[in-house]
Amino acid sequence: MNIEIRNRYTNAIIICGEYESIKDCLEKNRGAYLEGANLKGAYLWGANLEGANLWDANLWGANLKGAYLEGANLEGANLWGANLEGANLKGANLKGANLWDANLWDANLWGANLWGANLWGANLKGANLKGAYLWDANLEGANLKGANLKGAKNYFNSHDFGAEIIHRQKIETFTEKEWAIIGQVYIHRLCWEKILKQYGKKIMPIFKKLNEVGFNEWENVYREKLREVR
Repeated sequence: MNIEIRNRYTNAIIICGEYESIKDCLEKNRGAYLEGANLKGAYLWGANLEGANLWDANLWGANLKGAYLEGANLEGANLWGANLEGANLKGANLKGANLWDANLWDANLWGANLWGANLWGANLKGANLKGAYLWDANLEGANLKGANLKGAKNYFNSHDFGAEIIHRQKIETFTEKEWAIIGQVYIHRLCWEKILKQYGKKIMPIFKKLNEVGFNEWENVYREKLREVR
């Protein structure tokens, strides 16, 4: 079949030729510069796209189940509703990518760059986020059940990440007063300034307990904020 992959903005042809499928086309052109490529709805189950440059590509609704995308550049890519179940995205660059409602069940995101990525409503159940960079990532409504979150980086501003870690703790971990504070912080999504003003040092024991289970960023950040107001 004749396949043409075009830039979604300029409509310029990026790849053109006879291939068995889009999957076959991309695998045979591994390493090709695919900036802005339009691959909406493409069937790429199990495709080997290691190190592929898909910067700003349109992969809306694409089937990338089990795809090998280790080290791929997906910065700014549109992966809205894409199926990435079991995909290997180890070390991939997903900075600013749109992963709204994407299926990342059991995906490997070890060390992936998710800076500013939109993961609203994404299914991250069982995903490996060890070492993933989460600065300014939107995890609202994301399913993090069973995901490996230890070793993730720059999660301290995410209410949704925090709520998931809190949810995993036994009820006896916190006192009644601490649970009341936790409820206020996460229900009202209080910012650091409001937390500091409303609770001062009273919230520190909560952050210390989270540090004890492997998540130290909240305590470290809050200590700095307390020093700033002295």
